[in-house]
Amino acid sequence: MFTFKLPELGEGLSEGEIVGWKVKEGETIKADQPLVEVMTDKATIEVPSTRAGVVKKLYYKVGDVAKVHGPLVDIEESGAVAAVPDRAAASEKLEATSGRPVTSASAQVARAPTPLAAPATTGTEKVLASPAVRKMAREMGVDLAVLPGSGDRGRVLRDDLQNAGATGARVSAMPSRGGPQRNEAQYSEEERIPFIGIRRKIAEALSKSMYTAVHFTHNDEADFTEVMKLREEANAWSEKKGDGTRVSYLPFYIKAAVAGLKKFPILNSTLDEKTNEVVIKHYYHFGISIQTDAGLMVGVVRDCDRKDIFQIARDIKDVADRARKGKASVQDLTGSTITITNPGNIGGLHSTPVINFPEVCILGMYQIKKRPVVREVNGEDQIVARPMMYLNITCDHRIVDGAVAAEFMRLVCDYIENPARMAFF
Repeated sequence: MFTFKLPELGEGLSEGEIVGWKVKEGETIKADQPLVEVMTDKATIEVPSTRAGVVKKLYYKVGDVAKVHGPLVDIEESGAVAAVPDRAAASEKLEATSGRPVTSASAQVARAPTPLAAPATTGTEKVLASPAVRKMAREMGVDLAVLPGSGDRGRVLRDDLQNAGATGARVSAMPSRGGPQRNEAQYSEEERIPFIGIRRKIAEALSKSMYTAVHFTHNDEADFTEVMKLREEANAWSEKKGDGTRVSYLPFYIKAAVAGLKKFPILNSTLDEKTNEVVIKHYYHFGISIQTDAGLMVGVVRDCDRKDIFQIARDIKDVADRARKGKASVQDLTGSTITITNPGNIGGLHSTPVINFPEVCILGMYQIKKRPVVREVNGEDQIVARPMMYLNITCDHRIVDGAVAAEFMRLVCDYIENPARMAFF
């Protein structure tokens, strides 16, 4: 009997949450066949078997936390011991997939992360779909059980529902379990969704942040007139060049923030509570909040001080696309030094974001709206309409004083209102 133990999943990672089994007890498997999906730090990794045989025991249920080097699966080997896949070949295969060199033993068993969801099921078991899609299906009267999903592992997406509505697919009466039939509204009054995987990781991270950091939020506003002009020029130049990169306002905010952080480096730091030291980072890795079907993720764009707005825009798009498709790696989702939340494309003028702990602050940018403001025109104060945005910063008051936050935000707003003061290109 061979006991397969959970391999190393990455530097400094000692455990992972079981989010989906790919095999079941009694199943015959081959060497290198995927066994389980394990989540660590918001990335889901597919772990393959190193042996062939029959699965005799699974040590954990979905939602349990498994320890690295702890027993994971018992395998009764069939015949001769199957050869462990060549490590060099496995590393080369992963490098070709990820585009990055493999530097740890954990990478030899890693696969591209997949969206967080339980394995696809049939019959009366749950169909793969997000809560928003389930709600939409109930409102439309579409039966998810008979609707083919176009997402990963058959996940039903919003587009699938809209297509079903266009073709007239509807629900027949749903039978109750062992009793008289009930209508759809009665059948759907409650729904239980396992609180596992990324949703639980988000809850744990936010709870730790709120109960550890002492939060306070400072707000300011900026006139985006000049940035809007510069953005139009940048996109026209990119289109003429045939580059294809479309720049949003976010890269300009990042460049303004980098300039501000160089004057107020305490905001680009963490607190090492074991040594009682504030660790100031002289590199600028920006975390970008990304909404996905699986939940909120923070994609990381690295070395923003060394990149122009076009490269930052490309990097944001690339990491966001990988996160939404379930292809983001641990590298994509860890290592940020400061985070920006950007709900402005959805709407809303203001919020109080929670710090992405152990960072000491998080920046917020919101909706641009034309508002009446006072400006000096020809030596006289006049009321004019300008595209204004509220910007804010939430800080850990243990590390950052209110005056520092206020001075930083005023400097960032000044850079946004006068972008010529920074070298964007």
